[in-house]
Amino acid sequence: MLVVAHGTADDAGRATTERLVAAIAAARPAVPVEHCFLDVVEPRLPDALDDRPTVVVPLLLSTGYHVQTDIPAAVAAYPRTVVSRHLGPDDLLVDVLLARLGAVPADGAVALVGAGSSRSAATAELAETGARLARRVGRPVAVHTMADDLVAAFAALPRPLTVATYLLAEGRFASTLRAAADAGTTVAEPLGVHDALVTLAWRRYDETRAAR
Repeated sequence: MLVVAHGTADDAGRATTERLVAAIAAARPAVPVEHCFLDVVEPRLPDALDDRPTVVVPLLLSTGYHVQTDIPAAVAAYPRTVVSRHLGPDDLLVDVLLARLGAVPADGAVALVGAGSSRSAATAELAETGARLARRVGRPVAVHTMADDLVAAFAALPRPLTVATYLLAEGRFASTLRAAADAGTTVAEPLGVHDALVTLAWRRYDETRAAR
């Protein structure tokens, strides 16, 4: 398995990625697990590929440029390399969102904020994740991306407001999201390291191997 993450300049975000990859590797010691990045951090995906049979598992929550263009272009020259589906949408991700949200006030509003993309498929996937989360929390979930005016978006919602952070790790987006919150808003931590994410990564690996 070759795990490919986006990459971040944030020290805490990089540490989270390293811990998550370590947890994935520990779950199946018999399978070699390596990792690389798409941006900012080395090694980059093209440098991590070789002629070994490999399943690339993108640690990406939604589709977008990297999933649709960047990764396929990088692996095209390696016929023994296949790419799994990205992580979302999936109920296991909702499990992690709920774990990070904790207890939501009975009279409060809930929002979900993801990175966002110009690709319509990514918008649809984020909306689907919001719908799945809404079913689990038993109330509507307002869905936004980092491209939105989050201060205005949050101001339009009732208080108390709890925000689910649909990001894997700390970084610029997570910091910007927290900065948009006022005293009546609680912003949950990013998904981080969680057993459900480990399970989901291996599920994507197994699905891809079974389809070969």
